[in-house]
Amino acid sequence: MMKRHASGAMRAFFPCMTVCMLLACPPGLAGTADSMAEEFATPPDTARPWVYWFFMDGNLSREGMTADLEAMKAAGIGGALYMEVDVGVKRGPVEFMGAEWQELLGHAFSEADRLGLQMALAAGPGWCGTGGPWVKPEQSMQHLVASETAAEGPAKFDAMLPRPKPRTPYFGEGTLTPELRKMWEEFYVDVAVLAFPTPAGDARIADVDEKALYRRDPYSSMPGVKPFLTAPADPIPVAADQCVASDGVVDLTDRLFPDGRLVWEVPAGNWTILRFGRTVTGQTSRPAPIPGLGLESDKFDPAAIDAHFEAYIETLLATTGAPKRPGRGLTTLHFDSWEMGAQNWSKDFAGEFSRRCGYDPGRFLPTLTGRVVDSAGVSERFLWDLRQTAQELVVENHMLRFKELGRKHGLELSVEPYDLNPCSDLTLGGVADVPMCEFWSRGFGFSTEFSCFEATSIAHTMGRPIVGAEAFTAAPGEDWRQHPGSMKAQGDWALCAGINRFVFHRYQAQPWLDRFPGMTMGPYGVHWERTQTWWGMADAYHLYLSRCQHMLRRGLFVADILYLSPEGAPNVFRPPSSALQSQLPDRRGYNFDGCAPEALIGRASVKDGRIVFSDGMSYRLLVLPRFDTMTPRLLEKISSLVNDGAAVVGAPPRKSPSLVDYPNCDEEVRQLAAGLWGEKDPVPRRTVGRGVVLLDAAASQPAGENPLAEALWIWFPEGNPIVAAPPEKRHFHKEFEIGAGRAVQSARVYMTADNNFELLVNGQAVGGGGNFHVVQVMDAAPALKPGTNTLDVVAGNGDDSPNPAGLIGALVVRFEDGGTMTVNTDSQWASSLTKDGAATAAMELGPFDGAPWNLKGLAAWQRDLYPAYDTTAQMLAQLGVRPDFETDGDMRHIHRRDGETDLYFVANRADATQTTECRFRVTGRQPEWWDPVTGATRDLPEFTDGGGFTAVPLRLEPFESGFVVFRKPVETKAPTGRNFPELRAAATLSAPWELSFDPKWGGPEKVVFDSLEDWSKRPEPGIRHYSGRAVYRTTFDFAPDTAKKRCFLSLGTVKNLAAVSLNGVDLGVVWCDPWRVEIPAGLLREKDNRLEITVANLWINRLIGDSGLKRDKRMTWTTHNPFKPDSPLQESGLLGPVTIMTDDTN
Repeated sequence: MMKRHASGAMRAFFPCMTVCMLLACPPGLAGTADSMAEEFATPPDTARPWVYWFFMDGNLSREGMTADLEAMKAAGIGGALYMEVDVGVKRGPVEFMGAEWQELLGHAFSEADRLGLQMALAAGPGWCGTGGPWVKPEQSMQHLVASETAAEGPAKFDAMLPRPKPRTPYFGEGTLTPELRKMWEEFYVDVAVLAFPTPAGDARIADVDEKALYRRDPYSSMPGVKPFLTAPADPIPVAADQCVASDGVVDLTDRLFPDGRLVWEVPAGNWTILRFGRTVTGQTSRPAPIPGLGLESDKFDPAAIDAHFEAYIETLLATTGAPKRPGRGLTTLHFDSWEMGAQNWSKDFAGEFSRRCGYDPGRFLPTLTGRVVDSAGVSERFLWDLRQTAQELVVENHMLRFKELGRKHGLELSVEPYDLNPCSDLTLGGVADVPMCEFWSRGFGFSTEFSCFEATSIAHTMGRPIVGAEAFTAAPGEDWRQHPGSMKAQGDWALCAGINRFVFHRYQAQPWLDRFPGMTMGPYGVHWERTQTWWGMADAYHLYLSRCQHMLRRGLFVADILYLSPEGAPNVFRPPSSALQSQLPDRRGYNFDGCAPEALIGRASVKDGRIVFSDGMSYRLLVLPRFDTMTPRLLEKISSLVNDGAAVVGAPPRKSPSLVDYPNCDEEVRQLAAGLWGEKDPVPRRTVGRGVVLLDAAASQPAGENPLAEALWIWFPEGNPIVAAPPEKRHFHKEFEIGAGRAVQSARVYMTADNNFELLVNGQAVGGGGNFHVVQVMDAAPALKPGTNTLDVVAGNGDDSPNPAGLIGALVVRFEDGGTMTVNTDSQWASSLTKDGAATAAMELGPFDGAPWNLKGLAAWQRDLYPAYDTTAQMLAQLGVRPDFETDGDMRHIHRRDGETDLYFVANRADATQTTECRFRVTGRQPEWWDPVTGATRDLPEFTDGGGFTAVPLRLEPFESGFVVFRKPVETKAPTGRNFPELRAAATLSAPWELSFDPKWGGPEKVVFDSLEDWSKRPEPGIRHYSGRAVYRTTFDFAPDTAKKRCFLSLGTVKNLAAVSLNGVDLGVVWCDPWRVEIPAGLLREKDNRLEITVANLWINRLIGDSGLKRDKRMTWTTHNPFKPDSPLQESGLLGPVTIMTDDTN
């Protein structure tokens, strides 16, 4: 009999972290009402956004570092994450880790300290991992590999066993230098020699390379990567004669000579001999600077991370003298996304496995070669235990150990715990002081929103106040196109997702003071550095973010649903698709988090019917994953929570996934499940102790048929799209009818495209995707209506040259009367080149499983891991919980509660003005509007209070956002007026405009525009190709009676930022809708008002112009110019109309 799983360090980790946080957390942000408003207007420096400060291998200078940091400080940046990498940019003269390099790094730390900036240092060279040239093979990541030899007895075997070969490095042998290749080829240590009677057949475990942790593919960027692995209760059985009997495995390890010779008396029959040994995985510290390239350290061995920390981190701390003062200079160590892949062995792994699992792994090692040992179920359980042990070792001996080493020097730890991660993302990220995620610039990268749900869930369930995000990362193609205005909507999405520290990817270090736009990170990242044309105006956007981030750190997140992540590793948390809405996945009225099993066990209790974590974070409903296995330890915790008053929805698990304490563990699971769901058939609702168990009836139902079975791949008819179509966007349209009186029960759209798509239902964005291997499942029910309905899809074919393109989808509508309707993609859809272009019938390309997509085996239509959102919403309603936020408009939101103050951040996600009523789950308090663009706060006089909510009419301009704050009781004499001003144009400034361009960038020093127009349409080359700032000046008169009203200056259309001065008074920077500023009372005068508007456009037009000039005639200098003389120019300048607007309502 096997012993109960008992990993002391891992078991102690989460409760220990709770105590540490209670002791270490600073006092809450709660304060007086006035101080709250003051901090909103002028947020503390700790609320400022950060940047990834990237250095290209050896390209750094003392004066460049100082200029960069001073520019960050001036622009409202709060911190910089130092990384030095090799992405193909020409190497500079300063050798990584050399004496000059270390002196310069110390200079950067000192300058940051002087300026009050914080800095973070990557855990190792490059942007991920803990590797380097100091890592020896013995302390590097390792695999257990095997060679196979056949033997027949009875006979004496006396021969050399082949030495097992190392696995090909995940990123290929091309990542190995000659020295590293030699290590990879030569390092080998024998572990075991096993022999067993050869089974009659050749049964193999499916996907054993994943299950045995020989590889873990990048979830964020590779199609079809499984989000989780598990041991099912009843795997497909394998005949006994095709299995290796564990009690028949013979250990021959002590018979192996050092040179690989084995001498053994073979018993009768056919035998298989496996020689196992450990080898280097070949994973390196790529993309480190060339001098920093080396093997990745062993993630299971604490001595390996100790050696790395001493060789790299402590060396730098000693030579730089950092950190000097708390809260400034070097404050943080950072792990970026896990791109080191997996390992499955180490010198002490077998002993650690035995200690944690209570049994010897030796006789089960044949499973690592794909063989079935004893049965399919036993083999899957062993592999589950192997992955679980690996996870615990990574968490305890690598990540937690690294954190402890840093803490001795007063350094915090930030972590991006995902991608090629062999662990549960939520569990690994739980170690971080600052959990982090990433989101890519919309249209310029991968769909990594899942990591944002993970990081926010970690922060909320682990009591971390800050959630960082690698923000607006970009693949090739961004090319200076982004600016604050273009990024606001996506940034607001991130804020509503729970992120409260943007770390812009990236600020490229500039070693020079006189080159513009200067150094780049090749073609990667958004350009967020001092050499930007508009950098001097970026502080307005950074102040907006600082206000939002400070508010979104106050108090606690408000959510009702807690999705329990499955046990086991690897594991990516994904909320059910129905809990999200719109193209960017927004939360719905009942908000949620995911939770690692370890966090639930170590930190959760029950208070007043809510599941409560140590810091007060709470949830009304715990939702279990649809797995039919669960360890007794986790199920025992769930039982305890229910008995104490929690509400849980799920289906009873039937067995344990593990061999620990097998088979007793299965009986314990059965008994615990019976205590919660009953001995017989589960009922929909069962009271247990003070709590309630709600049945997830659909969990035990078989997966439905493929809803795309009758759909066809389609595309715009141009040549043969199956082979090649232009890399452009195409538009598709379909109309359908819903009969009057037919109530819609549910409506799901199943869709994917090669390469990406965005879907609108009746003009409302409901979702999109960027990976044809993944069928997106989207909830369309809220957008449907009786009568004519429309489906509109914009599908894009990516890449730089023609390649296959296709779109496939199905809308499945179920009605309350039991009927169904399906709308499939086929030639009945209209297609066009542009949104309003001439329509033609779409071309049918073939069925779902047709070439070149070959999606026959795709399981994307299978049921979600959790119940549908509508199901949990109904259950919450039955429990007396109403939605936290409701609106008929196209709005996104997030809610936090700080003591007695409720604050909702609400953002218009549409590029159009919206007037809508929003309903907030707050009563008895006065709503206020806090504008993060201006810092102004005011009461909202129009609202209704009753029925458990407060309804507030909001009118938001395109992509406008703000906070609705409830902090003071409703007064008997409520304020009067309108919530938002109704403005009218009182005057349009049409007088000639005098413009001043900077001749340094080719523009005229002075020119007059008779009317406002686009610079790129002007005949003068110096204006048409101008990039930089230009100053508009004009004078105007204004009626004195009108000037007594509340007045605003509206700039109309601006490309791309503007700074406004009126009569010598600075009115600030305008960078987003509604593109206006308020004019202070008394500033307007009857005659001779002097208006000055400084406008900055983008670098693109000047780079296009310079691409057609000889090198010595060019005005710009950059390491990356993707433009050509005929590349399209960008709209630029002040396009207007510029108007004076008055508020006639208040």
